[in-house]
This record gives sequence, structure tokens and C-alpha cells, in this order.
Amino acid sequence: MKLLEHTSRALILLIAISTNLIAQNTLVKGELVDKNNLEPLPYANIILLSKNIVYSTDSLGRFSIPYSNETDSLKFLFLGYQELLLPISQIKKDYTILLESKAKTLQEIEIMAMRSDALQQFENVRPGKQVLKKEIILQLPALAGEPDFIKALTLLPGASKGIEGSSDFFVRGGAADQNLVLMDGATVYNTGHLFGFLSVFNPSAIGEVSMMTGGFPAEYGGRLSSIIDISSKDPSMNQTFIEGGVGLISSRVSIEQPIIKDKLAIQIAGRRTYADQVVRLASIDLPYYFYDVNINAIWNINDNSSLQYGFYSGDDVLDFSEVRDENIEGDAAGTSFNLGNAIHTLKYEYQQLNLTSETYLHLTRFDYKINSYFQDNFINVIADIQDLGLSQKFSLKSTENRSFNFGLSTILRNVDPNLINSGGEISEIIPSSDGTTREVTESAIFGEWEFKKDKLEGIIGLRTSAAFVENTNYVQPEPRIALRYSLNGNYALKASYTRMSQYVHRVSSSSFALPTDIWYPVDEDVAPQSADQFTVGLSKLVKNGEIVLSTEAYYKSMQNLVEYREGTNLVLNNDFKSALIQGNGEAYGSEWLIRKDAGKLRGWLSYTLSWTNRQFEELNNGQAFKARYDRRHNVSIVTNYDLAERWRLSAVWEFLSGARFTPIIGYYGVPNSAATGVDLIPIFPERNSVQLANAHRLDLSITLKGKQRLNKNWYGEWQFSVYNAYNRATPVAINIVYNEETNSYSYEQPGLIGLLPSISYNFKFYK
Repeated sequence: MKLLEHTSRALILLIAISTNLIAQNTLVKGELVDKNNLEPLPYANIILLSKNIVYSTDSLGRFSIPYSNETDSLKFLFLGYQELLLPISQIKKDYTILLESKAKTLQEIEIMAMRSDALQQFENVRPGKQVLKKEIILQLPALAGEPDFIKALTLLPGASKGIEGSSDFFVRGGAADQNLVLMDGATVYNTGHLFGFLSVFNPSAIGEVSMMTGGFPAEYGGRLSSIIDISSKDPSMNQTFIEGGVGLISSRVSIEQPIIKDKLAIQIAGRRTYADQVVRLASIDLPYYFYDVNINAIWNINDNSSLQYGFYSGDDVLDFSEVRDENIEGDAAGTSFNLGNAIHTLKYEYQQLNLTSETYLHLTRFDYKINSYFQDNFINVIADIQDLGLSQKFSLKSTENRSFNFGLSTILRNVDPNLINSGGEISEIIPSSDGTTREVTESAIFGEWEFKKDKLEGIIGLRTSAAFVENTNYVQPEPRIALRYSLNGNYALKASYTRMSQYVHRVSSSSFALPTDIWYPVDEDVAPQSADQFTVGLSKLVKNGEIVLSTEAYYKSMQNLVEYREGTNLVLNNDFKSALIQGNGEAYGSEWLIRKDAGKLRGWLSYTLSWTNRQFEELNNGQAFKARYDRRHNVSIVTNYDLAERWRLSAVWEFLSGARFTPIIGYYGVPNSAATGVDLIPIFPERNSVQLANAHRLDLSITLKGKQRLNKNWYGEWQFSVYNAYNRATPVAINIVYNEETNSYSYEQPGLIGLLPSISYNFKFYK
């Protein structure tokens, strides 16, 4: 608690300092959107006429511009749209600025609005950063009509998905738990519904998704491989806006409602699967469903400050019970399963001329409960992890070419790995146990300097993180640097070095991770993981920025990685800590991307060539071996093609080298302890020496857009999708099969999902 007191005092001191640093100037704030569909217009130009200074909107169409005279005016410019000139006094009154397109069809509006994505990637100083707008993700073919943000990210360079039906993904040789997934600044520990088939993120509630695989900002830490930053959509400040979708297995809806025009607005979004209700019509009982709820409220306190609150709650519920004879008391069997995330976030932002202050408070919790019973026997398993976090960040722009970002953060984390309650005869085999609650305080102080001189741009930063646990403290310096050199107007050379540390680990004993796997923090025996990553890259603009060509090469060295000893069973095991071991790893490879965001044909081609190795003294005789998710080749082709004014064809083709595993190649016999027979002992080759079959799949969709009419408040479109169009199922398991004719054994790789057609309807309404 002393640490918390010191951290709180430091935050108060920084806030006090910022108050003195901020110049007494006034800001005009607002958002720039399309007049017809209220979609934000990112990176539009805004000119302050009195000083002839050009500003721009951010990725969500928001702007904040300092001014000294209310009689001044702003000019709004966006390619494909009519210019708009407004006095500042009018902007302060309306807040939301509506820009009218020169074109008359939604098709042309979409093309122009996405044009800046390629330029943003090219101009970014940090290598390894990709941004996906919600509009792009909604256009892609989706399983059962449900767009999935996480699956879409695995189509980008450096990232690969796990086994089909798992929400895991792997980035640049890292494990699945080495990806930090944030929703409005709060950690999301479980990213999948339907046991990993669908994402927990409701597309109607999300504004933008970005993925960073290198050149990490100093404010981020706690994971080794990637940062996935998911931002909620800002609710409309002056109009009621409704959007949603209806698919085969679930439906979603989002309502945005101004409470006080241009001052206070709220968004409420919800989603639920109704597959359990539909099958009841056929007298079939499906005891599973999931749901999630999002709430996002923004209060513009004044011209310089705002307060934003976010809430998320989502659960997967399975309840299967069977009574064999109602006349016999206790003669019943059943299992119930409940797994869910709950997140609260609060953000206070204060901005004046050259300084921005952002204060974040978040509470996130992930837990699961499993209750099983058979007659008079029962087993209940409960586990949860909870974070309470506070952070303060300042951004100071000293000159046009220099800026500073600095701040600090702290997280109080409580982890209950496994609580087991058992009864009946089975309690003699699996006794009850309260588990051991683990508490850890994870804190950091960070700062970075951004500069630009001629053709060279750079970001130099340092993050110092620490974890405080009982009897042990860890302190880890994490230097960061990212550089960009413009060779000419169409070429850019980028390079970065980052060091990252991780203080909480997820341990799994299955061939693929489950939502019920165990999270475990550092302690006096389990040290923090760390990684050093070097990245170099070259980018090129083609056709005036319509196409970006980029290539990056990386090398990553990892220390104190977590594994478990051979033969360990983590299921219903409270003594798993004794089975944990730590070792090292390395990953290296190259990534290639061609991305086109304008014209009738849009999309990207991604290719990743990578190697991932591990070395543990207690595994594989101490020799280095390939990681289970070492996948040599990863190819993705994503296309959207406008067939006609109202018809769009989308296709996604993926190729992924097979995952790795350790097979049994034979047996040898030894006499058993009673000398009454022979026990067969399996013989294994080198760890992870065999590769599963390569996987490839084609997904298709065709979209029929609604007719675009001026002054029309309703817009809808139908999407017809085919998942796995040529019916080639991806391997998800390994089975040993005995052949009686040849008296031999072989391995089979069963798939999970074949060809699956679906239909969905997406809509928008505003008034």
C-alpha cells in the first residue's frame, strides 16, 4: 500500500505541475462527419484563417484547435467533399460539423474516405503499426455473418491465427498471452465468444482497431509481442443514430443519443446469440448462449475538458443437465459453465494550446465458474483475475517539430488461479482447495521525445516498469527508439528497437489454449518475461499514395519464457506452480505488404516468413527446438471489388503453414512393478519436430447495398457469405488411429468447419 500512496502522490504532483504549465488559451473542439451517413472523416484539413495554420482531424474525425479570437473562422477541406467555411462561434454551438460530398453515391464516398489509410501507414514513424477502420472489417466475409476484429488482424503481416475455433493469435514468434488487448485502455483477458469462434467486440460499438508489432510507444507495456488498441465509437452529439446487424446466429444493435446537444451524449450497444432459441422450434435443446453489452458516454465539460465513461460486460453461458430418473433422489448429472469479462473505464482529458493531460481509471475483471455433478458427487471450479488501474499521461508540444510525452501508471492485480470445491466420493480423489490468491502491484513511469529535422523523424523513449509482490520486487528498464528517414517523397526507411517486460503469464497444458487456462503473476520463483526486438523496414508510395508497398525484417530475443514440465496435468491442479519452468527463445523473419485503399478494387496482399525457437534446460535434453506455433509461411489476400453501383464482391484467401507437435514414434516394454506383465513406454522424437498439414481457405461474400437517396434516414445492405468456399477444413486436432489390417498406428488430423453459407443484414438509421 506504500507504493500506492507514493504513486498517488506522484500523480497529484504531475497534475499540479501541468496546471501551471498550461497556457491560458481557448480551444474549439468538434467532430467532422459525412452529412449523409454521419461517418467520421479522418485526417481532413482544417485551416485557421487568421494565422493560415493547417490542422487535421484524427482517425475518428475529431479535432481540437487553439484560437484567441471568436470572430475567426475555420475552413474544412476533404477530398471528394465540398469546402465549408464556418465562424468559430458557430462551431462552438454545433460541435458536429457536417460535410457534404460532391458525389451523389455512397460508393464514391467510401472510396475517398479510406484513401488516407495508406498514407497514414507510410507517414507513421513507428514500423509495425497497422490500422483497420470498422468500415473495412464490416466488408469482409464473416463466419455466420458476424464480423470479427481479432480475426481480421491476423490477415495483416506478422500475425497468425491459432487453431480453428480458438481466439488465440500469435505475433512475431510470441505466445498468445504475450499480446496486450486493450479496450479503451483496459485489458481484455478473454477475447472470444462461442469458445473462440467469435470476437467479444460488438462491431456496432467499435470505432477503430490498431495493431502495433514493433516500435512500441513508451506508454505501453506489460506484454512482449503486440499491442491491440480498440477504441469505442464516439456517440453522436447532435443526432439520434442507430446501427446494427442481423445474422444467422446472433443480432446486434447500437443506439447513440444526445442528452444535451453538443455537450453530453451516450451510446448503448447490445448483442446476443439466439441459436438456442431458434433450435427450440425444432424441439432441440441447445443449452448455450452468449451476450455482451457496451455503454459509452461523453461529457464535454467545456471547450478544454471532457469526461468519458465506458462499460463492457459479456458472458458465455452453458447449462447442461440430465435427470435419468426423477423418482430417484440425486440420480442426476449436469454441467454448468459461465465465463465472462467486465470492464469499467473513466477518462478525463484536459487540453490547452500546447499541452494535453489525460487521466485514466479502469477496472477489469475476467472469471469463469464450472459446476459439475453426478448423483451425490460434485466439483466446482472458480478462477478470476482483476485489475484496478490508474494512469496519467501528458503530451507537450514545445515547437512544431518537437514534442514530449510523459507520465506514469499503476495496476493493482489480484489473481485467484484455481479454487476447487468438491463433495461426495470424488472428493477423495480431487479434494477441495481454496487455492492461493496472488496480489501484485505493477507500476511504470515513462517518457519519450519526438523530433523532426529535415528528412529525419524520430521518437526516443524510456519506460521503467516494476512489479511488487510478497517478498520480491522486480524493476525493469525498457528503452525504446524509432526512426524514419524520407529518402524522397515516395520512399521511407524505418528502424526501431524496443525492450518489453511481462509480469503475468497464461499457462496451458492442452494442444490449444482454452478460456479456462490459468493466469499466474510473477512471484519470488517465477521471474518476469522480457524481450528485445530490432526492426528495419522500407516503404514506398505508388500512384500518388493509392498503393503502399512495405517490407520489414525483425529479430526478437526473449528471456524467462514460461512452460511446464513434461507430463504435467494442469486440470484441477492447484500445485501447478511446481511444474512451471523458464527458458529463452528467439524469433526472426520478414514481412511484406501491398495495400491499396482507393479505386474500384481495394484490399491488400500480405506475406510473412518467420522462424520461432525455444530452449529450456529441462525440455528436449536442453537443446533448442521449434515452438508449437512456429509457422514458416503465412499468406493473406484480401479484396473488395465494386461490381456495380450497388454490388460489392469481397474475398479472403489464407494460407498458413501447419502447427507443430511431438508425435509418438514407438514403444518399448519394461516389466511392471509387480512383475506380472510389461508396461509400454512411449518413445518421442525431438520436441515439436513434426508439422501438421498446411491450411488454406477461401471465404467469399457479395453485398447488395441499399439505394442511396438524399435526405433518406435509413440505409441497409444485405451480405451473402460463404465461409470455406471450397470446403477444405482446417486441422484442429490429432488422433491416433489403429489399422487392424496392417497392425499399425497412424495419425489423423480432423477438421472442424466445412463449407458454411450465411446471410446477414446491416442497417443504419439517424434522425
